[in-house]
Amino acid sequence: MKILLVDDHVPTREQVKFILGLEPDLQVVADVGSAEAGIEAARQYLPDVVVMDIMLPGMNGINATAAILAERPETRVLALSNHAGAALVRAVLNAGALGFVSKHRAAEELIPAIRAVAAGKRYLGNGAE
Repeated sequence: MKILLVDDHVPTREQVKFILGLEPDLQVVADVGSAEAGIEAARQYLPDVVVMDIMLPGMNGINATAAILAERPETRVLALSNHAGAALVRAVLNAGALGFVSKHRAAEELIPAIRAVAAGKRYLGNGAE
């Protein structure tokens, strides 16, 4: 399964790549630090799942999710954020994301969340309010 990571925090991207690297069937095809770069990488790499930070400099992850899905609706998006307020979670789900995981719970929830959204199922982690 091809995964695209979109997060402006380099240590978070490194942590996520490490976690995903433990799974032989998950391949990180690109990791980028902005929404705009995420949209371009989605066009280039055609990922199965995009792990999208909500709070990004410039365009936010909510708008980037909508843009990616407008071009390629078969792509699945999993939101990953430190900001887990109900309004933000609702907004990213309304933009088309199928799931949400708090960065504080990524080590425990990221793999099952990716697998769930890849299968077209909704996943709301313990950090979602």
